[in-house]
Amino acid sequence: MAEFIKIASNPVPDGGEVFNFAARDGAILRGAYFPAPDARGAIVVVTGWSEFIEKYFEVVTRLQERGLNVAMMDWRGQGLSDRDSGPASKWTGYFSTIVDDLRLFTEQHVTPRFDGPKFLMTHSMGGLPALMLLGEGYDEFERAILCAPMTRLFAQPANSVVNLLANIAGAAGFATTPVTRGEDDSMAFEGNMFTTDPKRHERFRQLQLAEPKAALNAPTYGWMRAAGVATGMIRKPGYFDRLKTPIRIISAGDEKRIDGNDHQTIADQHALIERVVIPGALHEIMMERDEIQTLYWQAFDDFIAPDTANSSSRPG
Repeated sequence: MAEFIKIASNPVPDGGEVFNFAARDGAILRGAYFPAPDARGAIVVVTGWSEFIEKYFEVVTRLQERGLNVAMMDWRGQGLSDRDSGPASKWTGYFSTIVDDLRLFTEQHVTPRFDGPKFLMTHSMGGLPALMLLGEGYDEFERAILCAPMTRLFAQPANSVVNLLANIAGAAGFATTPVTRGEDDSMAFEGNMFTTDPKRHERFRQLQLAEPKAALNAPTYGWMRAAGVATGMIRKPGYFDRLKTPIRIISAGDEKRIDGNDHQTIADQHALIERVVIPGALHEIMMERDEIQTLYWQAFDDFIAPDTANSSSRPG
């Protein structure tokens, strides 16, 4: 039976329900529902690399306060979802697989559960499968907010070098070998690349200590190779020609974890994609200090409001 990871500083949002569900290939994934009273719609929230549902409890509460039912899932290979299918395949096709997982979760679990318009909100790695799915012309979401999406890991020429090394390592049989763990992956607050808020940083550290199986260390060469293929796919000419869903990319002004400048390149590919930069923010904007979060939620509200103002749905 699925259960939430619980620590005193991170209360479960009202009505929270965690469950397991099967992907198309039988992999067991983990999901959660958080209903809102008098909801005006529903939002699917998907996380970044080495994150899991409980990290976003504060975010969930903010969304519930905005009249949104919330649905979340742990990506396969991460959190407390299936940990075998990604490494077993040497991560080959990983991002295409989790695109399908997101589609299945939305259609078979979120839509039957919640009425009203649906929205998508992602962080970091979660933004890549979102862009892939929406680029296919998928139109189940009214709008999509992508927080610091992983559209490219590094600026050029470093990104090409890393992709080459990942391909060589994978071909040499090291696809499941972790890359060197860097300072940004540590649990120490000092020098971290994610947030300037010590309280929120400590809360995630405590969650990882409470359930070590939910977190990952460094990505593997196979995952890096898969990420290189997927990030290359979304920049092919015409990739977004079928896009139907308005997208707002929210970039961190002091981004150090991914190539945040690449967000403008993606935004320039289609009129339905726009970009907002939050000054002073590190990579995890939704885990930043209050004054930075205020700017994030203003950008969120301004973008989502047109499709929720006159909507209603039943509480989950």
